[in-house]
Amino acid sequence: MDILEAIFGRRSIRKFKKDTIPYRVLFDIFEAAVSAPRAGNIPSTWMVLAESDKLKTKLKDACVDQDWIENAPVIIAVCSNPKRLTQLYGERGKLYAVQNSAAVIQNMLIAAQEYGLQGTWVGAFSESEVKKVLTHKNKMDKVDVHALVALGKPDEYPKKLPEIQATDLVYYESWKEVNKASKMIPLANNPKLQNTIKRAKQRSKKTRHKLIKKIGKTIKHFK
Repeated sequence: MDILEAIFGRRSIRKFKKDTIPYRVLFDIFEAAVSAPRAGNIPSTWMVLAESDKLKTKLKDACVDQDWIENAPVIIAVCSNPKRLTQLYGERGKLYAVQNSAAVIQNMLIAAQEYGLQGTWVGAFSESEVKKVLTHKNKMDKVDVHALVALGKPDEYPKKLPEIQATDLVYYESWKEVNKASKMIPLANNPKLQNTIKRAKQRSKKTRHKLIKKIGKTIKHFK
C-alpha cells in the first residue's frame, strides 16, 4: 500500500470483525512500531499484547464507557519507563517518553493497513486498573501506560473525517494570523485546486506526482 494512501485512509474503528490476526502479521506491525524515531535513540516504549477474552474484558472494565474495546481481536497496551530519558534529559525526559510512545502508536496504526486492519488509539482509562490487569506484585509501579490500541479487521465504514486544510494549521516563520500559509498560498479558497488535490489522493503514486507538479505550476498564478 502507498504510504500516503495509508495515512489518508486511517480511521478510528469501534466495530471489528471476529477474524483473528496471525502472529506474523502482528510482529510485522510491531517491527514497524519500534522503527519509529525516539529521543536520543533510547528505547523507552514497550508493548503488551492482550488477546484472551478474559484479559480483554478486564481491560474493558478499566476503560471509561468503552465496552466496544473488548470486541477487538487484540488490545495492545503501550507502556513506557522514562527513567533513562529523565537521567539524560532531566524533567523534559518525561515529555520525550510520551513523544516516543506517540510515534510508536502512529507507526502501528499506519502499518496495520497493509494487512487490511484498522485500530483505535484509546486514552480514556484508569491507568492503575490497567496496571493491575497486566502485571502482578506492582511490577509496573514505575511504568506509565500511555495508551491502549484496539486492533482488528474493521466491520464498519466510519463517516468521512471533517475536512481540515493544512493551510489553516501551518504558519510561516512565526505564529501570527497574518503568517498563515493560507494567506500566502490561497489553496483553501480555490475549490478547483482543492478538487484536484482530492483526486490526487485517490490515485496511484505515479499519477499523484504528476498532479502535484501540475498543482505547483498552478500555484504560481495565485501568488
